[in-house]
Amino acid sequence: MKNYRETLSQVMNQLKEKGYNGNIPTDDLTSLNPSDWNIDDIYRFEGNSNPADNNILYAISKKDGTQKMMLINAYGVDAKSDINNFIEKIK
Repeated sequence: MKNYRETLSQVMNQLKEKGYNGNIPTDDLTSLNPSDWNIDDIYRFEGNSNPADNNILYAISKKDGTQKMMLINAYGVDAKSDINNFIEKIK
């Protein structure tokens, strides 16, 4: 996991240039099979003044090479358990 000085939106734009096609909506996670995906990179962002600005961006891709997507979650008490569960199943 890398800590970045760049903003979340800057890193998302860089990932889009590398072929990552947007953020997976949380509601869509139930239709995805975690065993079909790889975690390519993890980016951690720390808000300087607001703990609510603490985010993790996962760059994930399908093992068959057909899709690259991003998945964003908060970390700490604000983290969404369904996203954490999906990521844990990929690992």
